Amino acid sequence: MGFYKNESDDAFFPAIYITEDKVLERQTQALRDKGWAIIEISCKNIAASQDPQAGALEIIRAVNLPHKLPDDNFMSWTQEIISDLDWLDLSKGVFVILKDYDALFTPWSGPEEFEAKWMARHLQTVDDNLRYRHSQFAYGDYDPPYVLYGMEVSREKLNTVLEFFEGRATIIEDFDEDNPGAERLIVGSDGSMYYTPDHYKTFVRIF
Repeated sequence: MGFYKNESDDAFFPAIYITEDKVLERQTQALRDKGWAIIEISCKNIAASQDPQAGALEIIRAVNLPHKLPDDNFMSWTQEIISDLDWLDLSKGVFVILKDYDALFTPWSGPEEFEAKWMARHLQTVDDNLRYRHSQFAYGDYDPPYVLYGMEVSREKLNTVLEFFEGRATIIEDFDEDNPGAERLIVGSDGSMYYTPDHYKTFVRIF
């Protein structure tokens, strides 16, 4: 899993917010106040459910899907759902969050960590496909909204999650309160620093 490239050769950098730091809580509220769409997917709900499609059902709930799907295999639709969202107002931007992501790492989740991997891939879909979604309001032109994504992890399980992502995840330590969706410098888990001019799409290593 970890840091990898998809079929289009686009790199994915998992962005981690540490629960105890309250950065995610503050940034989410700041973006909500500016009119951003906030999508919070509860990984605690997924972990607590016995339904094999719990992840898909939680995504459907979080995005407030306004219509029924054509079949009951919800897991086959979630990548398309999360890359569309044309029923939501994304004009200011959208922030997609895996809340309590570390709840998916349990003693019985197995070495493959299927659920954790599957949910993280939805953030890659957000980073790639949603960013270049075809807007119904753009008269046939591509109209990418501002897109942010992140996963919330407790300090207790931070090392477990960083190991899962092979040390390539980026920890978000703060944000610009005057411009919470702005360009930023990000400190990597290995102490390196990156500049992202386009909300996690590309990174320039500073040192």
